[in-house]
Amino acid sequence: MSTVEPSIFGMPVTVRLAMKMEDALQAIAIRAACFIGELEVPFSDEFDGHDYGATHVIAYLGDEPIGAVRLRWFGSVAMTDRLAVLQRFRGHRVGQLLLERCRVLAGSRGCNMLYAQVLPADLDYVGKQGWRRLVPESDGTAEPVQIVPMVTATDPSKPPSEVAAPEVVILRPGRQLGSREIPLPRCSS
Repeated sequence: MSTVEPSIFGMPVTVRLAMKMEDALQAIAIRAACFIGELEVPFSDEFDGHDYGATHVIAYLGDEPIGAVRLRWFGSVAMTDRLAVLQRFRGHRVGQLLLERCRVLAGSRGCNMLYAQVLPADLDYVGKQGWRRLVPESDGTAEPVQIVPMVTATDPSKPPSEVAAPEVVILRPGRQLGSREIPLPRCSS
């Protein structure tokens, strides 16, 4: 991971946590533009009630919010979701910067792993940043997976061990994951 901050049009991209209502509304506006506006995700799926207990990380170009990600907390695991970058700012490493800040923040809070549910179209993007699949790739005989669970270590020098824990936590109802539920492993602290 590069330590150089990305810049767009010569202006640095900065990242900060949502600390007040205005910040949270900026994150919500970015997500609405990207998910509801571009991808036509239903409002009830995008705003699922988990925003109040989550940490929101926002990327700015000057004072303008251009990207956001939501970070949820589960003991020694933090879950990144709702990564969104406004279309005109994609391709400038804004998403990478947001995920890196999540990794650092989660590590500082004692988490040893980041977890994400990734759409198949985004697998290469997340994989290039060191994330790995939690479940093996399908051999083509099963129905296509709509969401792929992926993990990465909060400490880049200690990649997450292979997860084979029988205990799991379901984060979403099966309806949103297709016909099968994809579990999140519990990690020992």
